Amino acid sequence: MSALIGLLAVIEGELMAGEVSRHLSDRIRDRLERVELLEPGGSERDLRQSINDLNHRLRHALGEYGEPPRPLAMPE
Repeated sequence: MSALIGLLAVIEGELMAGEVSRHLSDRIRDRLERVELLEPGGSERDLRQSINDLNHRLRHALGEYGEPPRPLAMPE
């Protein structure tokens, strides 16, 4: 799970920096929409928010948080 947390952080950072190709971004978006972690037609910020939220859910599953985390606001 630690590796997945790290991968999500890398993907989120690369999305924020604009370094992820449109093709890969669309594939990530599609996957998150299919599992209902992202609303269809969401913005790039919404995509990053979804990845960040998933990251913190994994951290909770690892026991890093005593209770489920609340979504943290994503910068624009």
